[in-house]
Amino acid sequence: MKRKLWNKNFTLLIQGNAVSTIGDVMYGIAIGYWVYQATGSSALMGVMTSISMFVTMFLSPFCGGIVDKCNRKSLIVAIDLIQGFVMLTVGVLAYFNALSVPIVLVAALLASIGSVFYSPAISTILLDIIPRDELVRGESVYSSINSTINLVGSALSGVMVLALGVPLIVVINGASNLYSAITEMFVKVPKSTQQNQPVTVKGLFNDFSMSVKTVFSDGCLKIFVPCALIVNLLAAGPLSLLLPFCMEREFHVDFYGYIVACWSLACLVAALMLGIFKFKPKTQYWLMTLGFVLTTPFMISAFLAPNGILCCVFAFVAGFFNCIGNSIFNASMMLALPKANRNAILGVFNSASVGGTALSTVIYGLLGEFFPLHIVFSVGTSLALPIMIFMCFHPRIKRFVQDPPPAEDKTEEQLPPSETQQQQTA
Repeated sequence: MKRKLWNKNFTLLIQGNAVSTIGDVMYGIAIGYWVYQATGSSALMGVMTSISMFVTMFLSPFCGGIVDKCNRKSLIVAIDLIQGFVMLTVGVLAYFNALSVPIVLVAALLASIGSVFYSPAISTILLDIIPRDELVRGESVYSSINSTINLVGSALSGVMVLALGVPLIVVINGASNLYSAITEMFVKVPKSTQQNQPVTVKGLFNDFSMSVKTVFSDGCLKIFVPCALIVNLLAAGPLSLLLPFCMEREFHVDFYGYIVACWSLACLVAALMLGIFKFKPKTQYWLMTLGFVLTTPFMISAFLAPNGILCCVFAFVAGFFNCIGNSIFNASMMLALPKANRNAILGVFNSASVGGTALSTVIYGLLGEFFPLHIVFSVGTSLALPIMIFMCFHPRIKRFVQDPPPAEDKTEEQLPPSETQQQQTA
């Protein structure tokens, strides 16, 4: 019988994750507002925001292999339970005015460690519970729900911080995590092929080494990785420090939510456009190039806008072009990755990209202590434009996007030596 997309497992996982995401969006804005109000330091805001990025940078290359060998259902339930109790504790401390910056940083560290394992587990579970012929639609539903939540949550969170207060919002986040854990208990998750196999340090480093060699032996990927790292270093930090930027420009905390909502709405519109209309490869290449090149001037316009309304307008346009560029390039790149170690290679990409973002956040936070943030953001973002132009117009990148090679369908006997040896050892 043909399986349906909206089966019990998919429905339970989607609605539980949606509730948890709502709490996470509200918490991120509330706790950032608390830290900045308590310290007034953009540098400390940068450190707090970059914690999750540094955790992702160092653990992403290895966590995929660990998740493959764990009981994924038990893993996601445990992560949600732990994070729920941590958030409830932080909320109670905030209510009694006993919350401190070190406690907030420790909570951020714990949440980041959980998230770096939770994300690949959820991604692979979705692949197993969604019918193969419904995979594109299922992934689109999952992505659209998260985008909508981020859009609405970002728009309302600033107002809700003022209306409900930070302690109550943190408690709501903790309750949402507990609710997600309860619903996940009823999801039937198929056993992965490597489940219950021992996790060895040598095996994880062998997988990481093989992934790095694969990336830098490919003529196109070895151009993309350094360029992506440099662009993230120059241009990603400002997006993580929008809250102190808004408060410095006297846009107030509610406008922070509006700006993030405009960016999220633009990404949703761009994703829908790419999903509804089918573009030829050459058209996709020029859309990608146009998206990357036009993002920079509109981002600078947003930073220098004289009022919050214009800032939101420019942020929407910049977010639209940014999503167009990233979506087309990422889709082309996925088609070119070897199937056997795709997750490990994506871990390397993710680690490099997030690492650049984390360093960018810290650097911009420190510079913000001495110079106006809107000037620092504008100068730094403008320096990323030549790198993006070089990357987009490089002949290898152009051929790669216009005519990406088909993904390799390697069998178990054709796996890289590191993975074969690891399976034999297990």
